[in-house]
Amino acid sequence: MKKKITLLCTTILLSISLVACSKSEETDLNQALGSKEITVTPTQITREKTASNRKNILKVEVKVKNNTAKSVGIGAGNFTLKDDNDRNYEIYGMKEDSLGQEVEANQTINGNIYFEIPKELEKGWLSYTFQINQEPSAEWLLAFPNK
Repeated sequence: MKKKITLLCTTILLSISLVACSKSEETDLNQALGSKEITVTPTQITREKTASNRKNILKVEVKVKNNTAKSVGIGAGNFTLKDDNDRNYEIYGMKEDSLGQEVEANQTINGNIYFEIPKELEKGWLSYTFQINQEPSAEWLLAFPNK
């Protein structure tokens, strides 16, 4: 009987740890990617309520490193967000602290990118494009916190 209880407890703990490991692998948060000029790292994601019961504002905090010897501009317009069905979500540009500035040579800055998303959206693909209208230089799968 004691062996059965030990086996059952071990099985439960193993199952919980496997689920926890698989969930942590589903996100690219804190992964530095980008182009040879710029490296971007999404560092934190939060949701903010809106007046609508169906939408939230998603705040993606990023760290941006300029890898070149000259100033480079970056803004929220360099980023897009889409879901698994390839539906794109609009940038929410009503925040004063939205990313949009020059990054000096070999310097790192922090900034925020905002998107208006459905309340029930749980994850999405954040893409960074060095120059608008080009193919993305980097893409991250991000899980959104529930609120």
